[in-house]
Amino acid sequence: MRLTTLVLTASALAVTSGIATAQEFPEKDIRFVAWSAAGSPLDTMMRQLGRQLSEELGVEVPVENRTGGSGAVAMSYVMTQPADGYTVLSTTASMTFTMAKGDVPFTPDNFTVLRALQAEPSAVAVRADSELQDMGDFVEYLQENPNGMSIGGYASAGFHQFVFYRLQQEGEFEASWVPFDGGNEAALALLGGHIDAAVLTPSSATAQLESGEFRLLGISTDERDEYFPDTPTFKEQGLDVVESIWRGVMVKEGTPDEVIDRLIEGIAAVEKSEEWQEFMQNNMQSRLDLDLEEMQEQVRAEVESRRTFLKDNGYLD
Repeated sequence: MRLTTLVLTASALAVTSGIATAQEFPEKDIRFVAWSAAGSPLDTMMRQLGRQLSEELGVEVPVENRTGGSGAVAMSYVMTQPADGYTVLSTTASMTFTMAKGDVPFTPDNFTVLRALQAEPSAVAVRADSELQDMGDFVEYLQENPNGMSIGGYASAGFHQFVFYRLQQEGEFEASWVPFDGGNEAALALLGGHIDAAVLTPSSATAQLESGEFRLLGISTDERDEYFPDTPTFKEQGLDVVESIWRGVMVKEGTPDEVIDRLIEGIAAVEKSEEWQEFMQNNMQSRLDLDLEEMQEQVRAEVESRRTFLKDNGYLD
């Protein structure tokens, strides 16, 4: 009888202690782990968030860069750390391609994505002297002239090629993909006449768009983009393609709910600040306004759609 009482008392104390610890979070500095190099858009977001979250939570939030393997190195490192909320990992929509390809031994169930703080679309750009005026012209030309244009963008088996693949599905046309090492390189290739069209984030061709050297035929937002209100969406041109490349933060699965709630609360306060909103405007970023559960569903759905894309294009058996 006394032994049972002692066991129950010890269990109750352990539970109470865990709740107290979660309620007192954070009691020490929180490490942000960024899987991209210093100065990259993801790193810049993490550093801005870290500075402001530090003010909200009253602890230091330094950023540590662990690059390699499209996030594999950073994910592997975080998986060796306790699930206590003191190690927060950067993440992007690129993670879903990495998981879909099987480049990491992790699934969406290994992490909890707290928030996608930034999102930007893909778009089809042509030079100003192109005869193509909209996506209708683009699709019609390629239907009549399969592989009749040279079209490229950042990377093979990545976000922009996925958007292009979805456009091919919707428009029922054939065309090959020319990969580049960066969005800026694709923009320069288009400017130089080495390709006929580029699929890219508009922010990577801001200079050419502002100078009038490029024209956007369509954009992958659900509604007109706040930064490019004169560009019609793919959807309103009859191509049901709505996609964004997002950036956010996540923690190891098993992190206590109370800790997750506190982190989300702090992030929400940062997002409401004038400083953060100015940062977003300056970097031409929008919000992907999904709650915690919706974000997990988004990630799982993306992994599945990316896997289909990879198989259809010969990147995956």
